[in-house]
Amino acid sequence: MEKESVLTVQIKNVKPIALTDLTVAMLDFSSQYSQFIDRETAHELDSASELYIKEVRSGCIIFELVSNAIASSPVFWEGGALAEYSKYLEQIFNWLLGKLGEDTYEPTKKDLQQLQGILEPVAKDSGSQMNIVVNEGGNVTQNFYIDSMGANAAQNTIHKKLETMKERKEYPCKKRVIQWHQTKFDMSSSTGDQAIIESISRSPIKAVFNDSTIKEDILHSGDRFNKPWHELAYVVDIEVQTIGGKPKMYTILKYYPEDTFDPH
Repeated sequence: MEKESVLTVQIKNVKPIALTDLTVAMLDFSSQYSQFIDRETAHELDSASELYIKEVRSGCIIFELVSNAIASSPVFWEGGALAEYSKYLEQIFNWLLGKLGEDTYEPTKKDLQQLQGILEPVAKDSGSQMNIVVNEGGNVTQNFYIDSMGANAAQNTIHKKLETMKERKEYPCKKRVIQWHQTKFDMSSSTGDQAIIESISRSPIKAVFNDSTIKEDILHSGDRFNKPWHELAYVVDIEVQTIGGKPKMYTILKYYPEDTFDPH
């Protein structure tokens, strides 16, 4: 019998929490989980989950996220999807607190807004704390916490990043030739990928993948050429993000394997 995995969020509050803040935090917590699964897997898994209020009492509110599916998640993550999601939250909060490299994550505007919503009940309440614990069959597999001071600092970073995004523009480009400047073909990594698209810029620009399977397909595309992947040119649809009119990031939306060619 498969062990049930449960992610428990405990908010130890000093002041009463507004119902709207609590509701938004719970919905954003669940939504971020679904987006995490969609982003980190091949979009073939059912990320269905249920969010439950477990207990409400003076000074403590507890809710649980229970994953109903992803029975095959150990193929991707040894500790299960909920434990991996908890690790992601811990890392991205550390990133917002300046404990990780600036280019470690590239969250969307929606991600930042939802992370802000998750932190809101704790950020508003001095002396409060949010504990996040993952249990599998009664055994703790992952846990961390963020206090009010950390939540406020993280929200300040989010606010600055959202302000920067107001200056950012995005536009799509169809069938552009791309060559890799550097990449980490590590399916669990979203850092280290830089590409050159000469029709846009001769300089290497950070690149991310809309779907992890695109990266995997490109990795194996050199097999029919008997050449390493980095010596080939690829044809892709991309979205370009610019700041101040200069390209800052490519999001690869679609790959045309039949158009891959040797430019030499």
